[in-house]
Amino acid sequence: MIVLDPRLAPGARRVVPAPRLESLTAKRLGILWNNRLGGDRLLKHVGEVLKQRYGLAEIYFTRKTFIGNAAPAEIIDDLVARTDAVVVGVGD
Repeated sequence: MIVLDPRLAPGARRVVPAPRLESLTAKRLGILWNNRLGGDRLLKHVGEVLKQRYGLAEIYFTRKTFIGNAAPAEIIDDLVARTDAVVVGVGD
């Protein structure tokens, strides 16, 4: 039997989440699609619903090239520069 230790490995960094936005009104929303079939339609719809419901100023849609890999630093940096919040999702 193997017992796994759920604590951080020595030297690992703990990730601190960004502060929660008080409102989405007039904010720029990034949407990151992982290139899974159908996810683009789902995420575009989610973006439009959020825009109508919460008054988003802009939706910026981008995608990863492969579902199995983490988003490259260039995509993350671009989202950080262009948006106030990001939605990431999958679809099939």
